[in-house]
Amino acid sequence: MIDLKEKIRNIPDFPVKGIQFKDITTLLKDKEAFKYSIDEITKYCSKYQIDYIAGIEARGFIIGAPVAYQLGVGFLLIRKPEKLPSEVERVSYQLEYGENILEMLLYLSIE
Repeated sequence: MIDLKEKIRNIPDFPVKGIQFKDITTLLKDKEAFKYSIDEITKYCSKYQIDYIAGIEARGFIIGAPVAYQLGVGFLLIRKPEKLPSEVERVSYQLEYGENILEMLLYLSIE
């Protein structure tokens, strides 16, 4: 078993003072840890009847797409504003240091 917390670098005061940024590049460069993380998430998700995995930009794409592939389900992109080419569903959310918006293509919205 790999302790994934040890594979994620903490960067204090980024992007603003008081925030502890979780840098997953250290996890991604370790091929065993990266594979283990995808396998463990896939194992967890396989307990449920899932039709889609949604990944939030950008780290969610890196982790979510291989999980969706292993599960044999679709993958949905959730992006920052104005990155998608047609009508979108928008939602705003609060961060520790402000507010932001996420978008998903409207035709991909799940009812």
